[in-house]
Amino acid sequence: MDRRDFIRLAAAAGTLTAFPSWGYYDEIASWKTYRLNYHVSLPEAGKSAKLWLPLPDSNDTLYQRNMGSVWSEGPAVANLFDPPKNPAAAFFGEWKGNGSRSITVGTMIKTAERKIDLAKKPMRGGKIPASVQHYLSPEEGIVRKTAMMATKNAKSPLEKARALFDWVVDNTHYDPEVKGCGKGNAVEMLESGNMGGKSLDIASLFVSLCRSSGIPARGAYGILLQEADGGKIATSYHARAECYLEEAGDWVPVDPAEIHRVILEEKKSFADSKVAEMKEKLFGYWNLNWIGLNHERNIPLPFLNVKIPLFIYPYAQIDNEFLDGSDPARLAYQIEVNEMVGTGIHFS
Repeated sequence: MDRRDFIRLAAAAGTLTAFPSWGYYDEIASWKTYRLNYHVSLPEAGKSAKLWLPLPDSNDTLYQRNMGSVWSEGPAVANLFDPPKNPAAAFFGEWKGNGSRSITVGTMIKTAERKIDLAKKPMRGGKIPASVQHYLSPEEGIVRKTAMMATKNAKSPLEKARALFDWVVDNTHYDPEVKGCGKGNAVEMLESGNMGGKSLDIASLFVSLCRSSGIPARGAYGILLQEADGGKIATSYHARAECYLEEAGDWVPVDPAEIHRVILEEKKSFADSKVAEMKEKLFGYWNLNWIGLNHERNIPLPFLNVKIPLFIYPYAQIDNEFLDGSDPARLAYQIEVNEMVGTGIHFS
């Protein structure tokens, strides 16, 4: 795709094909449009270099739509990979020979609030679809024991999911010293008794407890957008979660880690009325200030023989040396996000 392709996509961004009214989702009032840019400069040494970048989810939904990607010249080989060819949307570039290896990859993305009013939803029940069975792999041991304890008074999947959400929020805390967005190892958290972590840890704990309670669940890994000084947009990685409820016949969004982030950054306590309101709101709600990348763990990337534990960071390979974007000292890159205003290419 060249720049003319991107301009054509941007011109069409002012109109959006209407989604049907699905179940108990509230009507979407507005969308925001962003352009997300990766700026990457790989080391110039070595005979060859490969780069993998996680792109915004290409599966259009009621709350996110991928409007297309474009990249600057540079790699000898450059391709996009989308599901079902790859478990996650990805850009792949390959340079042959040493020398300059800089590239900018941009994606235009539309986001909207995702809100479910569970009090008004239709309760219809039904079997778990085959496509969702993939996310039902219960863990035994301490995860199962904890899940049974937390849901002992719950009967329906909805009651169990809410009990698990409340338990995770009440028993975890945000630890700013954790590297990146965490490791997402529920067993390690429960066995050690150290319930501090970041968004990946807290969301993954909820997912594991749900699965051990017979509720399909999955992480949702992406990029949080926050206004910075001068009207700029600051970015950070943030993990959310979803659980599939048979009564609703669909995925329900949750964001347990956001509560703890606000408590830490705004110096609030659980006794604060705002925190109590957030706890109610974030079971069934995602704010639009987030760009979703993918849902999977242990992802096989194109032309790579190893699986990536979590594909939210860029990855590169220089000859036989593998560079992990979670370590900026080894793989330097920048994520830039601009809000697009109006129907053309105009950045705030």
